[in-house]
Amino acid sequence: MKGSRAKGHRRFQCIGLVAKISPTALRLTAALERALSRRGLEVIYDGDTARAMGRNRGVQRGRIARLADLVFVLGGDGTLLSVAREAPRTTPVLGINVGALGYLTGLTQREALARLDEVLTGGFREDRRRRLDVSITEGANRGTYRALNDAVLNREAIGRISTFTISIEGRSIARFRGDGVIVATPTGSTAYSLSAGGPILDPALAAVVVTPISPHALTQRPIVVPASTTVGLKVIGRKRQDGVHLTLDGQARFAIPPGCLIEVRESASPVTLLRPPESDNFHNLAEKLNWGV
Repeated sequence: MKGSRAKGHRRFQCIGLVAKISPTALRLTAALERALSRRGLEVIYDGDTARAMGRNRGVQRGRIARLADLVFVLGGDGTLLSVAREAPRTTPVLGINVGALGYLTGLTQREALARLDEVLTGGFREDRRRRLDVSITEGANRGTYRALNDAVLNREAIGRISTFTISIEGRSIARFRGDGVIVATPTGSTAYSLSAGGPILDPALAAVVVTPISPHALTQRPIVVPASTTVGLKVIGRKRQDGVHLTLDGQARFAIPPGCLIEVRESASPVTLLRPPESDNFHNLAEKLNWGV
């Protein structure tokens, strides 16, 4: 049951805890559990965290944000993505950095307990981030899946290039030889796309960036298009069933049959990340990625 949203009163009643399976993350998870229980709040875990904590029951990670009012994710960006990819927009997700970079996380380990009441009374701001709906149009994995960072179509074999095509609203705009292609949200523009030479997009922009991976042409550069655009990706000239995969957020991975069209469009449902009221995107870029330093 959703609690009061008035500032100064408890907004959340059921809290989900998802942790990276590491000694540091699990110790902090146990401390948060005790702090939440003392405040009379219900605590639930995903299955992996429950087993690591020695708890009797856990829920599927993809469902925890549907059962909780708020989810704390203790880990790095990968752990947060595994929750945020499926979370409904009505359930905020707050990352606590227990990883290497923690670009998407909102709190440090030291802040987790010190600012807990500020979080629970609605003192953090809601940062809604665009997600992608990614459709595989044929084959055994036919269906539509969701991504927060990016969708990547590439060859599995290292050192082997293929021919890729990119279309916009059904119109072919590019054909190139290379290792693959990335379609990234503004959130994902600082991930794989950035490493492949793509631009950084402000999270508030209604746009996506399409970034070729190691194109065998000097003229094939990343392009930014409106978020409302349907981007089509395809590998052509391939007859074998193996060798090409679609990867979402660097985690969910699907084999793609020859000639299969991948359609990427903005999801109607964004994810809600919680941020400290003082947080700033440019400060985060400077602190985490050394941008402008």
